[in-house]
Amino acid sequence: MMRLRDLSYRIKFPLAISAVILLTELIVTAALVTRAFGDARTDLEASARSLTAVLARSLRDPLVRDDLWQAFEVVRTPVDVRGPDNPLQAIIVLDVSGRVFAASDPLRFPVASPVADLPADTRPLTDLAQTRREFGFLFDVGDEARTVAAARPIASEDGTFLGTVLLAYDAERYFERVRGAVLQLLLISIPGLLLLIPLGWFWGRRIAQPLGQLASVLSRVGVEPSSEIRRALPRAGGDEIGAVSTAADRMLDGLARKEQLEREMLQSERLAAVGRVSAAIAHEINNPLGGMLNALDTLGKHGRPDAFTQKTLGLLERGLQQIRTTVGALLVEARLDSPALTAQDWADLRTLIEPQVRSSELRLVWQVSNDEPLPLPAHQVRQLVLNLLLNGAKAAEARGTLALRASFDGAVLSIEVANSGPGLSAEVRDRLFEPFVAASFDGGKRSYGLGLWVCYQITQQLEGTIQVSSDNEWTRFQVTLPVERLAEPVEHDKTPA
Repeated sequence: MMRLRDLSYRIKFPLAISAVILLTELIVTAALVTRAFGDARTDLEASARSLTAVLARSLRDPLVRDDLWQAFEVVRTPVDVRGPDNPLQAIIVLDVSGRVFAASDPLRFPVASPVADLPADTRPLTDLAQTRREFGFLFDVGDEARTVAAARPIASEDGTFLGTVLLAYDAERYFERVRGAVLQLLLISIPGLLLLIPLGWFWGRRIAQPLGQLASVLSRVGVEPSSEIRRALPRAGGDEIGAVSTAADRMLDGLARKEQLEREMLQSERLAAVGRVSAAIAHEINNPLGGMLNALDTLGKHGRPDAFTQKTLGLLERGLQQIRTTVGALLVEARLDSPALTAQDWADLRTLIEPQVRSSELRLVWQVSNDEPLPLPAHQVRQLVLNLLLNGAKAAEARGTLALRASFDGAVLSIEVANSGPGLSAEVRDRLFEPFVAASFDGGKRSYGLGLWVCYQITQQLEGTIQVSSDNEWTRFQVTLPVERLAEPVEHDKTPA
């Protein structure tokens, strides 16, 4: 069985608000009903007090003169002029001996009949008739009998007791009047409830919605990427839910940075492992490769081979040179004491890339804003940028655009190579700087060789960063190279023998 504490706040809040509205409405209604009941009793008592006072003064002379008809006219008039909702039922005048002197209904209350002989439903008036007080009011509304009556003694001007005037009220008519007032109150309260409860339910769900949304978002932590989860957070306000949402946003931001750092560390470790293996293999291949090339060169010069052998030796030399080129690409630990990077290096890069641009019918955008020499190894920066330009030219769409933008802010050289064309998937971008990566897109397959891997290795050697971003229109490689740390030329030659 589900407990209340297990219910969602999207149900608890509306239930609580609806319960408060209902309880408030019941308390207010009960208070108004009690007030209406008390006011009706008070009004009835005040009316009876006023009427008996008037009757007591008007009946003095008829009682003194023993004028029955005049007394009958006095008591009959209020009954005849009463309104339809007036519960006054009868007026009885008793003489000094306690017998009926006059009554508004002579047939029911005969003249000279003792109080004890009054009808059964008016016998509670007997005790009230014995009162010698100024005024008496009987309000007995029990379940068995309901009696509402009033009495006042009639006295002469000198204070002599002359008799008693009794007022008998119809209790049922009184309660009909009270029930009518209660019914009117309910007719006002029920539409209010029908309006307020749905409004309270709606408002409660609206209040709880950010809390439910926040709970849903936090339940996805560790299952989905933090960057995707952050977009689903409710907008932060100044209340407690806003504070929790802000804290959750900071937490997810930290998790996103942690995930990004873990990805970068994993990629760096993978590339470092590949680099170590590649360098080891390259060193092992270089020595026998150099020997074979020397042997071929010696055979070609001093062996006097025939035409067929000479052709075969040429094929072998070209194949071994291609192997040397590939192995050389793996050995990115190049000399760092090369000349500084100058404007002429940028011009040479444009000269080298323009044939590829013309053959691919591309539009070249060239924006290089630094003309001063920079204390960076020119041959490495040239190799880095040339690889990126060749890769961009190959990846650009037909008659697309290839762009180079380079700027120096005094501490960092920023380079961006961009090409228009189909974007790269996240899976391809994650492995783009590994050697010999193959990717499938647009119904075909493309292989990335050593060029981008060499770019990554050069960037790492120069203590810079390289990042790639891609959408459906552009792919951009952004490289930043710090200049201050390499201000002193390095004379150590790391090129393998």
